[in-house]
Amino acid sequence: LVAEATDAGLEPVPPPEEPATITTIAATSTTVTAAAATIRACLDIRVRVRECRRFEVRWRTYGLMFRDRRIRPIRRIGESGTRTGQPRTILAVLALVLLALAFPAGACAESAPPVPANDSLADAQAISVHGLPATIGGTTVSATTEAGERESSCDVPTTNSVWYSLRVGAAQRIGIDISAGGALDATVDIYHAVRSALSSVECQETEGQGKASLSFQAAKNGLYEIRVAAVAGSQLAGFTLEVFKPPPAVRPPGPRLSDGGASGQVDRVQNINAAYSVVMRSGVSYLIDLANETRGACVSGALFAPGTTSFGLEEGEGGGGSGSGLLQIQCSGYRLFTPGPGEGGVYSFDVTPDQSRKGFQRFHLQIAPAGSAETAPGVALGNYAHAHGYLNGRSVHVLRLYRMEVTSHSKLTLRLTAPPSAGFKLQLRNQIGQVIECDCGGSGSQTLQRELRPGTYYAVVSVRGKSSGSYTLERESRTITATSISFGTAKATPGQGLSLAVKVAPAESGPVTVDVERFDPVFGWQFYRQYQAFASGGLASVPFSPPTPGSWRANAKYQGSRIASPSSVGYTYLLVS
Repeated sequence: LVAEATDAGLEPVPPPEEPATITTIAATSTTVTAAAATIRACLDIRVRVRECRRFEVRWRTYGLMFRDRRIRPIRRIGESGTRTGQPRTILAVLALVLLALAFPAGACAESAPPVPANDSLADAQAISVHGLPATIGGTTVSATTEAGERESSCDVPTTNSVWYSLRVGAAQRIGIDISAGGALDATVDIYHAVRSALSSVECQETEGQGKASLSFQAAKNGLYEIRVAAVAGSQLAGFTLEVFKPPPAVRPPGPRLSDGGASGQVDRVQNINAAYSVVMRSGVSYLIDLANETRGACVSGALFAPGTTSFGLEEGEGGGGSGSGLLQIQCSGYRLFTPGPGEGGVYSFDVTPDQSRKGFQRFHLQIAPAGSAETAPGVALGNYAHAHGYLNGRSVHVLRLYRMEVTSHSKLTLRLTAPPSAGFKLQLRNQIGQVIECDCGGSGSQTLQRELRPGTYYAVVSVRGKSSGSYTLERESRTITATSISFGTAKATPGQGLSLAVKVAPAESGPVTVDVERFDPVFGWQFYRQYQAFASGGLASVPFSPPTPGSWRANAKYQGSRIASPSSVGYTYLLVS
């Protein structure tokens, strides 16, 4: 039976300066067991302490062997014991036990950091709302997680959590910044505590720099539990919490919006909204343009009626912001709004940030009466007419509306000429506003084609994002035609004078081409002759006399005109005998 008690993680013990004589010291099993257990406890501590590296213990049946300078006196005692007998051996064993007891486990290990006092929810560290702003230091080192503890709402696994508690009297907003030390990746969760139930309110995970910010609306007399936890697999380290009261939300109606609009910035912690007021008159249509000025951000806005006293963002009120109001704009864009009868007055527009994005989000807002080119009935666009315009996504000049009257079954072609960098959309809409054709994702010059029945249609040129530039729009409508041809008879004799009649419907004028072929019984149909004619009022005639017996056939193609589309027809047949 052989057992060894060594620390595999310790560096090898250097050899002694002089050859060592290894002496086996006999002892009773009880004495040896006690001594070895004490030294093994020292070696089992997983702390790299220099004193622990200087020992190697090997246990064999009823014996101990040591290699260390401090044990050499015992070796000498043991060696003399072999000469003087059992009393010397007993003395060596007693010295060995005293030496082992002189190095208890606590002497070999560094003191482990204590468990944080706020390691559990029941021991959450209280934060006084009257002491805000407050800077609080904390740590996840030696922290644990309780059985059944709520997991982070950030959808990442966490461990080693500590807790803080905040009770507010009046409804107010609370902001929290965390700065993680070392390589700690952490989450901050806010829970609303109602008796023993915890409802998740907000959560943020630290980013690459170890920082995160959040704010939440605390209800009157609300109790909120704050959980800081390390992301699973993260290094454990300290952190700093900054708890503060952010500036209150801007209340309606807000400062007056100038004719040229206003630029500003919002964020989810310090500046949670921006508000502006504008006078609108009943029956007048207004274009509202909200442009996002920060790449990847998503500012939104809402229009509120005269007399509104709250956007719902302050004093613990629910809703509000871009999620309510008379009109909403999500992630920038533009809308048209017309106050109804008796609804004129001072309106408010509330701008809010994307809650999932950190940092400032810049925007530009402009509200102005819509011109005749921006709302119905739109600008009349005749056939082959050219319209010129300029669009700018950072202003209310974001679209142009053109009205087209189609009088016959036609093929419409819309050609938009614009710089390659211009992100414009070209749409074709019917009389009830349905989009029937759209080049919505391109840039630069674009072309749309569509067959249309008689009626009123609209061409819309609009801007995407912050793009800007000049453009030219051209309309081309050509009546869709149908062509037919006939020999006037199914049979004829060689040399008989015939007339190939060509008809174009509707009765359009233009050039006509007629091809005549003969049939060879071995090689099939062979080209014979081509005739050119001109259709007037939808009619054209080509003289033809079959020179020889056999089978003949002819087809026709109407070449079209400026207002009529080309069309063609298959073959008509003649038997000559």
